[in-house]
Amino acid sequence: MLRLVTPVKAKFTEWLCETRYLSVDTEKDVTIADRDNRGKRALLTAQRWICLLERMEDVDSAVERATTLKPTQFKVHLGQDWYVSVSDVMPFVDFRRWYQKGDEVNLRPTLVGIALTFEQWDRLKEIAKMDKMLKEFEGVECCWHPSSRDAALCPVCTTPTAE
Repeated sequence: MLRLVTPVKAKFTEWLCETRYLSVDTEKDVTIADRDNRGKRALLTAQRWICLLERMEDVDSAVERATTLKPTQFKVHLGQDWYVSVSDVMPFVDFRRWYQKGDEVNLRPTLVGIALTFEQWDRLKEIAKMDKMLKEFEGVECCWHPSSRDAALCPVCTTPTAE
């Protein structure tokens, strides 16, 4: 039996489709999740949400390339170990945690995250433009650092080195 979930501490919730929602809680955390509590979800702090909004046009460009079947490998860092990516191999906008194993240079995806269809991505963009969303995140800024050293010291931006 599936247990339908209502977001805890949600200030408001908007549906991306029949089975997926986006909610904003009292601490301005944005959750994108399945309603059936199967673990598919992304949690974006207010700063990570603003970073996503600032890169939305870049994500859209990658989606456009992927829909025209052009080679697309796009991934952008949203903060800490969260990334959003688009690939021509799978037609999704993927929100996922990544990790670095040992001394390896390349990051690896975890199972924590959620992949939105392009239609769900379009709905997310509509929600992002709603007055209540814009008002909720007034004054919140994405982290910006003058050097990679400064970024490495930031707890919001730093990717953990091992999992």
